[in-house]
Amino acid sequence: MPETNDVAIDSSTQFATQKRRQVFVAYSYKLYPKNDYRKFYKELEKQYDVGFVFADEIISNMHIMRKIESYIRNSDFCIFDVSGWNPNVTLELGFAMAVNNKWYIALDPSKTEVKEVPSDLRGLDRIEYSSYTELQAKLTILMEQNYPKKPKPSIDEFLTSRRLEVLDLLAKSPGLTANSLSLLLSMSVGVLQLVLQPLLAEGKLTGKGKTRGRKYYLANPSTKEHGETH
Repeated sequence: MPETNDVAIDSSTQFATQKRRQVFVAYSYKLYPKNDYRKFYKELEKQYDVGFVFADEIISNMHIMRKIESYIRNSDFCIFDVSGWNPNVTLELGFAMAVNNKWYIALDPSKTEVKEVPSDLRGLDRIEYSSYTELQAKLTILMEQNYPKKPKPSIDEFLTSRRLEVLDLLAKSPGLTANSLSLLLSMSVGVLQLVLQPLLAEGKLTGKGKTRGRKYYLANPSTKEHGETH
Protein backbone atom coordinates (compact mmCIF):
# COMPACT_ATOMS: atom_id res chain seq x y z
CA MET A 1 0.00 0.00 0.00
CA PRO A 2 1.39 3.41 -0.98
CA GLU A 3 1.90 6.22 1.48
CA THR A 4 -1.39 7.56 2.72
CA ASN A 5 -0.41 11.16 3.15
CA ASP A 6 -1.37 12.93 0.03
CA VAL A 7 -4.45 12.71 -2.10
CA ALA A 8 -7.64 14.00 -0.50
CA ILE A 9 -13.30 12.30 -2.72
CA ASP A 10 -14.84 15.71 -2.29
CA SER A 11 -18.34 14.96 -1.02
CA SER A 12 -19.63 18.08 -2.76
CA THR A 13 -18.39 16.88 -6.16
CA GLN A 14 -19.56 13.28 -6.35
CA PHE A 15 -21.16 12.73 -9.75
CA ALA A 16 -20.43 9.04 -10.28
CA THR A 17 -24.08 8.00 -10.09
CA GLN A 18 -25.33 10.80 -12.30
CA LYS A 19 -25.60 10.39 -16.02
CA ARG A 20 -23.73 13.46 -17.02
CA ARG A 21 -20.32 14.33 -18.34
CA GLN A 22 -17.75 13.40 -15.75
CA VAL A 23 -13.97 13.70 -15.52
CA PHE A 24 -11.86 12.23 -12.74
CA VAL A 25 -8.96 14.38 -11.53
CA ALA A 26 -6.11 13.30 -9.26
CA TYR A 27 -3.30 15.49 -8.01
CA SER A 28 -1.13 15.95 -4.94
CA TYR A 29 -2.95 18.45 -2.75
CA LYS A 30 0.21 19.04 -0.75
CA LEU A 31 1.66 20.89 -3.73
CA TYR A 32 -1.25 23.26 -4.35
CA PRO A 33 -3.84 25.12 -2.25
CA LYS A 34 -7.18 23.45 -2.96
CA ASN A 35 -9.10 26.62 -3.84
CA ASP A 36 -6.39 27.93 -6.15
CA TYR A 37 -5.92 24.69 -8.06
CA ARG A 38 -9.62 24.00 -8.54
CA LYS A 39 -10.78 27.50 -9.39
CA PHE A 40 -10.42 27.08 -13.14
CA TYR A 41 -11.97 23.61 -13.01
CA LYS A 42 -15.14 25.26 -11.72
CA GLU A 43 -15.04 27.60 -14.70
CA LEU A 44 -14.64 24.65 -17.08
CA GLU A 45 -17.58 22.90 -15.42
CA LYS A 46 -19.86 25.77 -16.39
CA GLN A 47 -18.45 26.12 -19.90
CA TYR A 48 -18.73 22.44 -20.82
CA ASP A 49 -21.51 21.20 -18.52
CA VAL A 50 -19.20 18.63 -16.96
CA GLY A 51 -18.60 17.44 -13.41
CA PHE A 52 -15.04 17.06 -12.14
CA VAL A 53 -14.56 14.40 -9.45
CA PHE A 54 -11.49 14.94 -7.30
CA ALA A 55 -9.74 12.23 -5.31
CA ASP A 56 -9.97 14.00 -1.98
CA GLU A 57 -9.90 11.06 0.35
CA ILE A 58 -6.75 9.40 1.62
CA ILE A 59 -6.43 5.88 0.27
CA SER A 60 -6.18 4.07 3.58
CA ASN A 61 -8.32 0.97 2.97
CA MET A 62 -9.92 -1.11 0.21
CA HIS A 63 -13.32 0.55 0.66
CA ILE A 64 -11.88 3.92 -0.34
CA MET A 65 -9.90 2.35 -3.17
CA ARG A 66 -13.03 0.73 -4.59
CA LYS A 67 -14.85 4.07 -4.37
CA ILE A 68 -12.08 5.76 -6.35
CA GLU A 69 -12.08 2.89 -8.84
CA SER A 70 -15.80 3.49 -9.32
CA TYR A 71 -15.20 7.15 -10.06
CA ILE A 72 -12.53 6.26 -12.60
CA ARG A 73 -14.71 3.65 -14.34
CA ASN A 74 -17.68 6.02 -14.51
CA SER A 75 -15.72 8.96 -15.91
CA ASP A 76 -15.45 9.82 -19.58
CA PHE A 77 -11.73 10.28 -19.06
CA CYS A 78 -9.23 11.02 -16.30
CA ILE A 79 -6.58 13.65 -15.66
CA PHE A 80 -3.63 12.67 -13.48
CA ASP A 81 -1.44 15.54 -12.40
CA VAL A 82 1.77 13.70 -11.52
CA SER A 83 3.63 16.82 -10.40
CA GLY A 84 5.69 15.75 -7.39
CA TRP A 85 4.93 12.13 -8.32
CA ASN A 86 2.59 11.42 -5.44
CA PRO A 87 2.11 7.73 -4.49
CA ASN A 88 -1.69 7.87 -4.45
CA VAL A 89 -1.86 9.56 -7.84
CA THR A 90 0.47 6.84 -9.12
CA LEU A 91 -1.84 4.13 -7.81
CA GLU A 92 -4.91 5.73 -9.40
CA LEU A 93 -3.10 6.20 -12.71
CA GLY A 94 -2.07 2.55 -12.66
CA PHE A 95 -5.67 1.47 -12.20
CA ALA A 96 -6.86 3.68 -15.09
CA MET A 97 -4.17 2.18 -17.31
CA ALA A 98 -5.15 -1.35 -16.26
CA VAL A 99 -8.82 -0.89 -17.15
CA ASN A 100 -7.88 0.92 -20.36
CA ASN A 101 -9.75 4.01 -19.31
CA LYS A 102 -9.00 7.15 -21.31
CA TRP A 103 -6.49 9.22 -19.36
CA TYR A 104 -4.12 12.16 -19.62
CA ILE A 105 -1.05 13.16 -17.63
CA ALA A 106 -0.44 16.74 -16.48
CA LEU A 107 2.93 17.82 -15.16
CA ASP A 108 4.67 20.88 -13.79
CA PRO A 109 8.35 20.13 -14.59
CA SER A 110 9.53 22.60 -11.94
CA LYS A 111 7.96 20.37 -9.27
CA THR A 112 9.01 17.03 -10.72
CA GLU A 113 12.42 15.65 -11.52
CA VAL A 114 12.41 13.50 -14.65
CA LYS A 115 14.17 10.70 -12.84
CA GLU A 116 11.18 10.43 -10.49
CA VAL A 117 8.89 9.53 -13.40
CA PRO A 118 8.86 5.83 -14.35
CA SER A 119 10.74 5.22 -17.58
CA ASP A 120 7.68 3.77 -19.36
CA LEU A 121 5.84 7.08 -18.87
CA ARG A 122 8.58 9.54 -19.76
CA GLY A 123 7.96 9.34 -23.49
CA LEU A 124 4.22 9.79 -23.32
CA ASP A 125 2.52 12.98 -24.43
CA ARG A 126 1.63 15.06 -21.43
CA ILE A 127 0.16 18.41 -20.53
CA GLU A 128 3.13 20.40 -19.29
CA TYR A 129 2.48 23.70 -17.54
CA SER A 130 4.26 26.26 -15.43
CA SER A 131 1.27 28.22 -14.12
CA TYR A 132 -2.44 27.84 -13.42
CA THR A 133 -3.15 30.02 -16.43
CA GLU A 134 -1.21 27.74 -18.76
CA LEU A 135 -2.82 24.63 -17.28
CA GLN A 136 -6.29 26.11 -17.71
CA ALA A 137 -5.56 27.02 -21.34
CA LYS A 138 -4.34 23.52 -22.14
CA LEU A 139 -7.20 21.85 -20.31
CA THR A 140 -9.65 24.03 -22.25
CA ILE A 141 -8.22 22.60 -25.47
CA LEU A 142 -8.55 19.10 -24.00
CA MET A 143 -12.16 19.75 -23.06
CA GLU A 144 -12.93 21.11 -26.52
CA GLN A 145 -11.49 17.97 -28.08
CA ASN A 146 -13.59 15.71 -25.87
CA TYR A 147 -16.71 17.86 -25.58
CA PRO A 148 -16.92 20.13 -28.63
CA LYS A 149 -19.41 22.89 -27.97
CA LYS A 150 -22.30 23.15 -30.40
CA PRO A 151 -22.94 26.77 -31.32
CA LYS A 152 -26.39 27.87 -30.26
CA PRO A 153 -28.50 29.20 -33.13
CA SER A 154 -29.41 32.85 -33.16
CA ILE A 155 -33.07 33.84 -32.81
CA ASP A 156 -33.32 34.38 -36.57
CA GLU A 157 -31.74 31.00 -37.27
CA PHE A 158 -34.10 29.33 -34.83
CA LEU A 159 -37.19 30.93 -36.39
CA THR A 160 -36.01 30.15 -39.92
CA SER A 161 -35.52 26.51 -38.99
CA ARG A 162 -38.96 26.35 -37.43
CA ARG A 163 -40.58 27.92 -40.50
CA LEU A 164 -39.14 25.16 -42.66
CA GLU A 165 -40.59 22.62 -40.24
CA VAL A 166 -44.01 24.27 -40.44
CA LEU A 167 -43.93 24.18 -44.25
CA ASP A 168 -42.95 20.51 -44.15
CA LEU A 169 -45.71 19.64 -41.68
CA LEU A 170 -48.38 21.44 -43.70
CA ALA A 171 -47.19 19.83 -46.90
CA LYS A 172 -47.83 16.45 -45.30
CA SER A 173 -50.88 17.39 -43.22
CA PRO A 174 -52.78 20.39 -44.60
CA GLY A 175 -55.26 22.14 -42.33
CA LEU A 176 -53.41 21.96 -39.02
CA THR A 177 -54.41 24.53 -36.43
CA ALA A 178 -52.01 26.68 -34.41
CA ASN A 179 -52.59 24.47 -31.36
CA SER A 180 -51.75 21.35 -33.35
CA LEU A 181 -48.62 22.93 -34.81
CA SER A 182 -47.46 24.15 -31.42
CA LEU A 183 -47.82 20.65 -29.98
CA LEU A 184 -46.01 19.01 -32.88
CA LEU A 185 -43.17 21.52 -32.68
CA SER A 186 -43.06 21.60 -28.87
CA MET A 187 -43.35 25.38 -28.67
CA SER A 188 -45.80 27.86 -27.23
CA VAL A 189 -48.54 29.31 -29.41
CA GLY A 190 -46.95 32.74 -28.90
CA VAL A 191 -43.64 31.63 -30.40
CA LEU A 192 -45.50 29.83 -33.16
CA GLN A 193 -47.14 33.11 -34.15
CA LEU A 194 -43.66 34.58 -34.69
CA VAL A 195 -42.95 31.64 -36.95
CA LEU A 196 -46.21 31.94 -38.92
CA GLN A 197 -46.43 35.70 -39.43
CA PRO A 198 -43.70 36.05 -42.10
CA LEU A 199 -44.97 32.94 -43.91
CA LEU A 200 -48.44 34.48 -44.11
CA ALA A 201 -47.09 37.90 -45.08
CA GLU A 202 -44.94 36.41 -47.84
CA GLY A 203 -47.88 34.46 -49.21
CA LYS A 204 -46.41 31.05 -48.46
CA LEU A 205 -49.30 30.13 -46.18
CA THR A 206 -53.00 30.82 -46.09
CA GLY A 207 -55.32 30.58 -43.10
CA LYS A 208 -58.97 29.61 -43.19
CA GLY A 209 -61.50 30.02 -40.42
CA LYS A 210 -61.79 32.08 -37.27
CA THR A 211 -58.72 33.05 -35.31
CA ARG A 212 -59.15 30.47 -32.52
CA GLY A 213 -59.67 27.47 -34.81
CA ARG A 214 -57.97 28.78 -37.94
CA LYS A 215 -56.50 26.10 -40.16
CA TYR A 216 -53.32 26.65 -42.14
CA TYR A 217 -52.46 25.50 -45.63
CA LEU A 218 -49.61 25.94 -48.06
CA ALA A 219 -50.49 28.71 -50.49
CA ASN A 220 -48.99 26.65 -53.31
CA PRO A 221 -49.06 22.98 -52.23
CA SER A 222 -47.71 21.80 -55.57
CA THR A 223 -44.41 23.67 -55.08
CA LYS A 224 -41.54 21.25 -55.64
CA GLU A 225 -39.75 22.78 -52.67
CA HIS A 226 -42.08 20.84 -50.37
CA GLY A 227 -42.01 17.65 -52.36
CA GLU A 228 -45.84 17.34 -52.40
CA THR A 229 -48.44 17.46 -55.11
CA HIS A 230 -52.15 17.76 -54.44
